[in-house]
Amino acid sequence: MTPNSVADIQASRWSLAAGASRQVVLRACATVVCVSGSVRVDEPVTGPQAPDGLPLAMSARLHAGEGHGLAYGGVARITAIDAAEVICLDRPGLAARLWRLACAFLGSRMAQKQKNSLGALHKISK
Repeated sequence: MTPNSVADIQASRWSLAAGASRQVVLRACATVVCVSGSVRVDEPVTGPQAPDGLPLAMSARLHAGEGHGLAYGGVARITAIDAAEVICLDRPGLAARLWRLACAFLGSRMAQKQKNSLGALHKISK
């Protein structure tokens, strides 16, 4: 399994009425996709662009079919300008990814050690 596989992505989907907003906690490089309507995504900027270490808010407007990748992660506010449907794609944390890899590795090892339940059935002939 490659690190960029689809199985590692967690997705959340919401419908927002016009003017409604929702705060979500997303990691850096998470993607917000506007499926229908239009939304505004406000994310905190805590990097070197923030003056005197104070967090600023960066805003992006998305229309149907557009996506926005969060540069810094943190608490992002998604506000619907029109009635909108939004999908947030986020990767799970490091612990969850390591747990999934360990389970997959141990599962494959157990499958290799199990005997073939069919046994000698392939040798039976008429």
